Amino acid sequence: MKRTMGRMRKRLSKLPSTYLWLPHVRELTIVVVAYFVYMYTRALVISDFQSTALENARRIIDFEKSVGIFWEPGWQNWAIDSARELVIFFNWAYIITFWPIIAVVGVTLYITNRTRYKYYRNIVLLSFAIALVGFMIFPLAPPRMIAEHFVDTIKAFGPSGYASREFANYYNAYAAMPSLHFSWTVMFGVLFLSTPNKWIKVFGVIYPTMTLLAITITGNHYIMDAVGGGLLVLGAFLTMELGIRRRFFIPKLVSIAVKFLRRGRSHLSAVVAQEARSYKQTELRGEGPSLRSG
Repeated sequence: MKRTMGRMRKRLSKLPSTYLWLPHVRELTIVVVAYFVYMYTRALVISDFQSTALENARRIIDFEKSVGIFWEPGWQNWAIDSARELVIFFNWAYIITFWPIIAVVGVTLYITNRTRYKYYRNIVLLSFAIALVGFMIFPLAPPRMIAEHFVDTIKAFGPSGYASREFANYYNAYAAMPSLHFSWTVMFGVLFLSTPNKWIKVFGVIYPTMTLLAITITGNHYIMDAVGGGLLVLGAFLTMELGIRRRFFIPKLVSIAVKFLRRGRSHLSAVVAQEARSYKQTELRGEGPSLRSG
């Protein structure tokens, strides 16, 4: 298998410049494969875990009540009663400020800075893979499905097309925890804050904050979903910084362990040498047994 892969790499390296489009095809393939994997896990959830998702929703609500952060109904009721235009704004913000920004920023990075693009692409893929596992083992119905506490604002105030059953065929309705919506906007916030443009920096603060309000006021996520999403992207960043951006983090950890062992061995050798010198000095002074005795 390794020989075959080696031959393929050699042949590809000899291809003319007309085949420079291959990296672009690879990136598109990654996106398509990720989407089909997402759809497969969605099918598993829809067919088996609807009742579990509703039970988990009530567990999340009870937990938020117990720690005093069940604020979403209050935010939503205030917005519906006092600022209906704000609800409509957040409905649209929830829909149009996520995938379009991902597409625009992704294409821009891909064209202008391929290294940085790969770094953030890997963060997206890593967090996406972990989130898929979470969606399967902890399916969670969003707040809008718990009618005694929440209102589905998109269904109530529009746009109606997004709340239709036809559109629901293209996403996982029980994938609330963790919130990738919030997780990836936090990632973009970090990216925007690292730019020299002050207005983009400001947007890097506004964007995740607006997303947090949008996902809760529209009834699509709990506060705990946002907490989970924040921890998820933090873990992805830490993993990348541990070395996965170069290859994988395991070789990096092995390298760290080897350095630690080498330092420990050097320290031990120094201690043994010091003890030997002290013992020899003691012997020369006649205060201890000879090393040659016995």
